[in-house]
Amino acid sequence: MARILFTTMPFAGHLRPGLPIVRELVAAGHEVVWYSGAKYRHQVERAGARAYPMSAGLDIDDAELEGNGTGSLRGLRQSILDVFIHPIPAWVQEIDAVLDDFAPDVVVAEQGFMAGPLAGRRRGIPAVVFSVSPLGLTSADAPPFGTGLLPGPRWRDRTLNWAMRNVVFAAPQRAAEQVLARLGLPPIDAYFMDWGAAIADRYLVPSVPEFEYPRRDLPATVEFVGPFLPAGIDEFTPPPWWDDVLTAHAGGRPVVLVTQGTLATDPANLVLPAVAGLAGTGPLVIATTVGHDPDVLLPPALRPADVRLTPYVPFDRILPMTDVYVTNGGYGGLQQALAAGVPVVVAGTTEDKAEVSARVTWSGAGLALGTDTPTPDQVADAVATVLTRPDHRARARELQAAYARYRGERRAAEAVLEVAASRNPVG
Repeated sequence: MARILFTTMPFAGHLRPGLPIVRELVAAGHEVVWYSGAKYRHQVERAGARAYPMSAGLDIDDAELEGNGTGSLRGLRQSILDVFIHPIPAWVQEIDAVLDDFAPDVVVAEQGFMAGPLAGRRRGIPAVVFSVSPLGLTSADAPPFGTGLLPGPRWRDRTLNWAMRNVVFAAPQRAAEQVLARLGLPPIDAYFMDWGAAIADRYLVPSVPEFEYPRRDLPATVEFVGPFLPAGIDEFTPPPWWDDVLTAHAGGRPVVLVTQGTLATDPANLVLPAVAGLAGTGPLVIATTVGHDPDVLLPPALRPADVRLTPYVPFDRILPMTDVYVTNGGYGGLQQALAAGVPVVVAGTTEDKAEVSARVTWSGAGLALGTDTPTPDQVADAVATVLTRPDHRARARELQAAYARYRGERRAAEAVLEVAASRNPVG
């Protein structure tokens, strides 16, 4: 039996992708503990892991992150420093106590939480890192992560990557290097955003190569494993209108799913414009209102007859009956949609969403609107285009076939165990 420590940022989009991996490991009889935000304790324990909550002073709330740093480059730099780099020594100190108590064979982390692998590195414990966004490792074959640019000439992308490390994010780079020195660790000769691949024995990408820019210089530790699909993780009681979805799907009426994910949840950005634009155009529209009461957001008396609002719906239940997925660009949801062969309309430019939009455009699996706040007409026109033109659906189904060749969380769990075994080889 392996002993495995998971460590993640205390944000839903960083923690939830790890849940299916933990379920696989626990089902196979391995012991898993998880260091992250206290508010996710129930989800961690439902997956079968034992929770080690962050102390209150280090448990950053999702609301603190929403919109933080998105208004300017200076704000973004400060957000990276305050949220992801400066707390690392304090996190490591708490993780040290977990290491003393639990003595794991391997540390698993998502790409944004380097405290876990760094704490393990100080004790010779191997690490596995998984990404929660499009592959952002520096490459001569790809533009810098965060620009939302499509690949261009290698000279251009090499120049932009140099400028990103040495000019644009020079301050976070220096701060990250100072953290290493403070922890008594040797320097890492890499851009701080590449540290996951530099530190980890295995760097797992929950996607497929067909959705990523081709790179001739990927580190040998990088492995595409396919999406982590959280089927059955969440409790779900079908709402009264669920039969409407079944009837629409069975009868060939298009079903459009609209969601803004779990962080940028202001319904005025996407949900309400989508509802206004799609109402009366033919499809049945299912829109999630995470963090908002549907009856307050749009009272039933004012709600169009072809719109259903819900605080939440499990994607493994709705996506097989969905014809177009309208999203603000959350990476996990988009991976699930493509794995189900559903073409997408993306409206999002903050966090990693510009990169998601760029890959949707590059792959041909849908349309990117290039704005966080599309108009009703923009959403309606994009959905109509995706519904009437066969190329986006055909490309989404090609990607579905590619995703089907990968085993996602099962392969990820195997990789974690392989790295754990490398520390304690049999014989």
